[in-house]
Amino acid sequence: MTYRPIAFDFQSIDKSLENFLKGIPRNLVLYLKQSFEQYLPTITKGSVKLESILVIDSSSVIANLIVFVKTGDSLLNKIIADPFLQLHAPSDLEREVEKGIEKVSKKLKLNIELLRKNWRENILPKIIIDSTSHSAAISQGYSLVGNRDESDVPFVALNFQLGAQGIITKDKDMIEQPVIRTWSLLGVKKLITVFRKGSFSFFIFSKALPSILKAIFYIGIAILRVMLEILDNIIQIFSNLAASGIETLSKLPDWCKILLAFAGIAIGVIVVLNEEAREIIAKTVGKIGEALSRFATDVQMIIKEMLEKIAPLAQITLTTLSCLYANYQKTIEQLNSLPIPFQ
Repeated sequence: MTYRPIAFDFQSIDKSLENFLKGIPRNLVLYLKQSFEQYLPTITKGSVKLESILVIDSSSVIANLIVFVKTGDSLLNKIIADPFLQLHAPSDLEREVEKGIEKVSKKLKLNIELLRKNWRENILPKIIIDSTSHSAAISQGYSLVGNRDESDVPFVALNFQLGAQGIITKDKDMIEQPVIRTWSLLGVKKLITVFRKGSFSFFIFSKALPSILKAIFYIGIAILRVMLEILDNIIQIFSNLAASGIETLSKLPDWCKILLAFAGIAIGVIVVLNEEAREIIAKTVGKIGEALSRFATDVQMIIKEMLEKIAPLAQITLTTLSCLYANYQKTIEQLNSLPIPFQ
């Protein structure tokens, strides 16, 4: 039997992991997140939360409200309640979105009630509304975008006030400012995916893998013990046969022992002098040797077949562990690349 590597590469495993994590319950996601967060201060540059704190602007919200009414879903609706995301906005957001809903419902002939329902029930309750009270942050906002679009100032000011990790926007007035980190919703979704895969990978390495390896170790020990016991039993059988033969000979009368000795000498003389007898003995020894050789070959084939069956599993296991470790490393790198929000 020839072992052929199966097509189970890094990319397919990573994609399968991503799809699997999309469907797990929110409570389990929270557990994975919190388990990882316990160790973050010791493995990152200071992050204590495995989540992205972002400011979202009005235009991004309105654009997704339109998509939701047209298609029945939107990217913002999908990610807004994710445990790895925390969205903030200034109080101006409510006024601007309400005004925008009226405008787009007339311009695009959309159902205003559906727009409002999605906004008021699904989006607004999941955004933390903050007041922009820090004068230094407000001044910085004005200096960056005040001359281009004054309505952007509260969002930029809140970004600096919170020490947030950026603003979700498509507004060029903000995107073109190098000191303001901006995000698309797709970019945020990808960041969430990184955090999700990283927290799961950390859980596997820190909690599940040690138990799995321990179980494999005990299973291996049990198999080895069984094999050694079988070998010991075979040796014991031959030892008992030899011991029984010796014990039987020792109990024979002296005259019988002498007779057997003479018989042995006679057989030896016959073997030496008789070529046919030598051939018979040689054939007998040869057959015994062949039988032992076949036995050894059978054992070797059994072991080989076991290894060939284990090999694909070993390949998948190593590739999966490599994928999990890469996701863990990517999460740490992503966290270290983000500014640490004010606590």
